[in-house]
Amino acid sequence: MRFRVPGPRRVAETLREFARRRPVEAAEYIETHRDEWEALVEESPETAADVLEAIDEESAAGLLTDLEFHDAGEVLDEMSAESAADVLEELNPATAADLIEEMTADQAADLIGALEEDEREAVLASLEPGPAAEIAALLQYAPDSAGGLMTTEVASLPTGLTAGEAIEALRRLHGEFGNNLYYVYVTDYTQKLAGVVSFRDLVFARPGAGLDEVMIAEPYSVHTDTDREELAELIDRHNLLAIPVVNTEGRLVGMVTVGEAMRAVQAEATEDITQMVGAGAEESVYTPILRSVRRRLPWLLVNLVIGVLIAIALGPFEKIIANTPKLAVLMPMVALLGGNSGAQSLAVIIRAMALGDLPRGRAMRAVRREFLVGITNAAALTLLAGVTGGLFARDLRVGIVMGFAVGLNLIVAGAAGAGIPVILRRLGLDPALASNIFLTLVTDIVGFAGFLFTAQLLL
Repeated sequence: MRFRVPGPRRVAETLREFARRRPVEAAEYIETHRDEWEALVEESPETAADVLEAIDEESAAGLLTDLEFHDAGEVLDEMSAESAADVLEELNPATAADLIEEMTADQAADLIGALEEDEREAVLASLEPGPAAEIAALLQYAPDSAGGLMTTEVASLPTGLTAGEAIEALRRLHGEFGNNLYYVYVTDYTQKLAGVVSFRDLVFARPGAGLDEVMIAEPYSVHTDTDREELAELIDRHNLLAIPVVNTEGRLVGMVTVGEAMRAVQAEATEDITQMVGAGAEESVYTPILRSVRRRLPWLLVNLVIGVLIAIALGPFEKIIANTPKLAVLMPMVALLGGNSGAQSLAVIIRAMALGDLPRGRAMRAVRREFLVGITNAAALTLLAGVTGGLFARDLRVGIVMGFAVGLNLIVAGAAGAGIPVILRRLGLDPALASNIFLTLVTDIVGFAGFLFTAQLLL
């Protein structure tokens, strides 16, 4: 089989889709058509990265090591850190180190951070002293901080230059920084951030004008420990392409680009989703099995305790269930409606918190709003649920029980879905931290116990 499509871009797209649909055959094809593989790497390293992520790690490692180190580094730069780590773990530490030295420092730090601990130490020990020191400096920052997201390849000019000298310097910087030349920052003699230069202002400035006249003084910046949510909000609010990162002394140490900030926001959102159900915040499909078990098992044990609590709450109602077996059939419907309604409120509140749209002073207003939404939903569904329960059991009293229980659970679910993340935040915990598990406890106990208690009174 051989691809016969016009143009290198079409070849790249076709090969990528082929690898995603039929990875084994794609790996075999590339092994026997190295000329197309090398052309793909040269034309589109990001597409080549997609191909390597689609096929098995052993084949990917072989294809990577067949490339020139520089080309292999470009491909690794485009791969996700977890995928690249899986591929490099197929290589000996010395070879892996040679490839990592061709990567940008920030991407290399992310990749090394994704390696298993013993592999990470071996690779770091195999690196040249210069790259090793630069990568180690980046690894000291938390992955979700500005320091962990920044690139150290940032262009800066000293304050003493004129506009004409700055333009000449920019020509030299373009060759060094390439696509990272979003902004040019101005620093004083101690490397402290003094301003940012607009390319437009430089072009139209008098050649003899000083940079301090042309630059924008005191630009927006973040510290190395600034949380990714805060820096992403700054970039979005002020329509920035990048934001400078300074250390505790105010010295310029790097910058975070808009692309990296948006990826960080996506990571934050996915972490919130996993934490809501008790999975690890940083867990992915690449996480080792035992590590995933350690992160999930405690919350599954919490679920077990919740199940015991629910069983204890239902214990006093054994007699009414035995006398009216159809109640056991209808009970899950009550819990299901309450659980879904609460999950809707929970999602709205956590999303608002993640986007910074819910300051602490407005939290109770949001809880009241969701409580009113729950009341409105209850008004709409109480009658319908009552009629459904009555027809199913062929008993009007069962219908009344069903309607009352559904209405009560919807009201409580709305308040609980909004209130649980607010309470967790006030306790200093992550609002998304297994909040769905606590919500399930509330809606199940209220749904089941409220339903059976009402049935015991009326039946």
